[in-house]
Amino acid sequence: MTPETEQPARLKYSRTIADLPGPKPSPFFGNLLQLDRKRIHVTVENWIRQFGPIFRFKILNHNVVVVSDYAVVSSLLRERPAGFRRHQAGVTIMKELKIDGVFGAEGEAWRRQRKLVMRGMNAEVVRNFFPTMVSMTERLMLRWKTALEAGKPVNVHRDLKAMSLDVIVALAMGFDLNAMDTDGNQLQRDIDGLFMRLGQRMNAIFPHWRHVRLPRDRDADASAGRIEFAVTEFIQKTRERIKNNPHLRQKPGNMLEAMIVASEEDGNDFTDQELIGNAITAVLGGEDTTANSIAWLINNLVQNPAAAAKLAAEADAVLGENRFIQDWEMLSELAYLDASHNESQRLKSVAPVFGLVSNEDCVVADTFFPKNTVVFASAVGASFDENHFPQSSQFLPERWIFDEKPEEGNDPNRKLFPFGGGTRLCPGRFLALTEIRMVIAMLMRNFELEPDPKALPVREVMNFFMVPSGVPVRLKLRT
Repeated sequence: MTPETEQPARLKYSRTIADLPGPKPSPFFGNLLQLDRKRIHVTVENWIRQFGPIFRFKILNHNVVVVSDYAVVSSLLRERPAGFRRHQAGVTIMKELKIDGVFGAEGEAWRRQRKLVMRGMNAEVVRNFFPTMVSMTERLMLRWKTALEAGKPVNVHRDLKAMSLDVIVALAMGFDLNAMDTDGNQLQRDIDGLFMRLGQRMNAIFPHWRHVRLPRDRDADASAGRIEFAVTEFIQKTRERIKNNPHLRQKPGNMLEAMIVASEEDGNDFTDQELIGNAITAVLGGEDTTANSIAWLINNLVQNPAAAAKLAAEADAVLGENRFIQDWEMLSELAYLDASHNESQRLKSVAPVFGLVSNEDCVVADTFFPKNTVVFASAVGASFDENHFPQSSQFLPERWIFDEKPEEGNDPNRKLFPFGGGTRLCPGRFLALTEIRMVIAMLMRNFELEPDPKALPVREVMNFFMVPSGVPVRLKLRT
């Protein structure tokens, strides 16, 4: 199915949005009062179970169409950016906070910046960056071991966020923040504060900050300004480093070096503002997604000790005498770890819904969508469908391990979209997968996971991404 973009009179369809099923709206509010904005994805998933692969709901007087059939979702994602775009409200909020990079760009601006970002986050750059990731993984391991040997508790969730922040800041800005071992760094506080404010504004019913500036809004503006100033300084220092080390033009060691090299090549006219915007976008997009993907995987492993034992055995076999991954080739030998991560993403995707808007009149799943139709495309619609994933509520990494590559229609990798799809596939996926493998392999090689009996049950919370309310896990040194 490919959305057609002809004139309405020539489009072929058998129904309109008004013909679709959906929850009964109330006068004026529509279905707004049925939506908990911190758990909107849960409501949408429940409606998918009730109303099927395509339905509508209303926010005030505006239709929102939900699509969950994986083949249709795949088609919609491939149609970006020509056929569909991101919802402008979210992009505007990001730009207000000086987060103006490839994530929110459309059309020609997106094509230009995509080229820039892909140069900065390709496999070669990540491999050149690998020694830094090794050092940071060791730093995390030593922090946890030191705490446990001293009889102190480990705040796993906090440390995962700090690790991911250190990795992405080092890659995107060429700076070792060391959020792992410090809490007082101004840049760290600014990044954390800006991300928190972004999530709050994304979930706000009314954009009060455009009319009344509260202290927290002025704080957000100040944080955005300080981050922009810091990145500007990093760019100046990186240019000087490249000048003094010409080999970095052929072998850049991080994203900022690669983007600067690309910006100075003949035929490119990338501005410093584009460098700044995409460095900030990489940090805000990379920290929360990777840290919380790891957090969800740990939560799933502690609830499934048999799977955790298999993963620990694999880590022992691959790492041998090493306590953490130090050899690049080891990353490709962790089949059960990859399967466990895939299964965790199926059950707990940090990006369960893509918000899209149609650029033209089109037909989707035999339904006429007028121009500017808002669409929620489910990244995980197939995940709880027993026809695609039998025992769908169970954590079963084995479903991702095959003796032979499955045919296209039976390949589970084609039914879910944890990193998006089409030309807007997440440019940071290779970095994220590398970090996940390194952290989880180190964790399972050195520690045992135990549930924390005093902790509250984990809840799914939607900020900008879907995150766990906590990681109720206690670490124990392996003997």
